[in-house]
Amino acid sequence: MEEHELLGLAERLPEALAEMEAAVEAWSGRRFHGTADEGRVVATVDALGSLLDLEIHVLSRRRLDGASLGEAVVAAVGAAEEAAARAKDEMMHGLRLGSLPSLGELLGGARRDFERRSGFPA
Repeated sequence: MEEHELLGLAERLPEALAEMEAAVEAWSGRRFHGTADEGRVVATVDALGSLLDLEIHVLSRRRLDGASLGEAVVAAVGAAEEAAARAKDEMMHGLRLGSLPSLGELLGGARRDFERRSGFPA
């Protein structure tokens, strides 16, 4: 990267950081839902995947035995967590500064490098 490109990025840095902060703040306030048992079991998680709410319709409680109901709860929570993870990945890949790779691409590259060097998945 040439000097004039670096200077241009440095000038844009405060604006880009403000945009990134706004994107992260908007993402962190979101709620994500996952369902199971034909939509009768609904889990809600926050942006980090923490369970906030679990709704189980009376039909599911009556129709499913304990093990099946437990599996439905796990499936709904898992679907909600996956939705939160996808939204995080989309946000991370959308954050970029000028022509540099997105934040998600940079972090993904760092993770792959760590895994390659250490032999352990991150």
